[in-house]
Amino acid sequence: MPVVVAGVSELKRALKKYAPDLRKEMDQTIKAELKSVINEARAKVPGSPPGNLFNWQDRGQDPSSRTSKTRPFPLYNSMYIRKGLVYRTGTSRTNPYGFAALFSLWNSSDAGSIIEIAGRESPYGRPQMGNRGSKSTQKFGRSNNPDAGRKFVGAMNGVGALKSYESTNAAKRRSTGRLLYAVYADRQGKTLDAVMRAIELAANKFKMRAKPAQFKKVA
Repeated sequence: MPVVVAGVSELKRALKKYAPDLRKEMDQTIKAELKSVINEARAKVPGSPPGNLFNWQDRGQDPSSRTSKTRPFPLYNSMYIRKGLVYRTGTSRTNPYGFAALFSLWNSSDAGSIIEIAGRESPYGRPQMGNRGSKSTQKFGRSNNPDAGRKFVGAMNGVGALKSYESTNAAKRRSTGRLLYAVYADRQGKTLDAVMRAIELAANKFKMRAKPAQFKKVA
């Protein structure tokens, strides 16, 4: 959910050095907001594989691919999927475009990522999962069932509808999902507003402290 904001890194460093209490207050407010998004997304994860895909259930055995030499399809484990839904408040590495994330939401497990975006590019699935799909599906083995893609996407839609927080077609492709993306979209910008208010409040309080004290003349 990228938004370009200048000066936040400098503010965070200044608060850490000169007003750690304001930094702590700002971080706590932002963390609480991000954590509420994470908790809502975790609540959407079913305890067992959606759509009666019981063969997808993790039974404690290492997965193996029977159809190719590529990485086997990750098994469904609701505990690991929920643990993989996290927020981060540290500054990320700078991307090729020169930007770094200051606050972010992540769906970091393989199975969780599949639930998040399955059907985003092909709403009815492809004849063979992972054959010519996105990078997230290409790295896993293919299915011999030509109808597997459609059935799998249909099962994932049982978790929730794919939703986007962007309005333009080009941006929708990168901002559509049914877990974190959907929760963020349902909030209609309230999460971003809460983060920005916390930053603005900390900046204003810091500026007030930095002003020289006003002394009254003594008669």
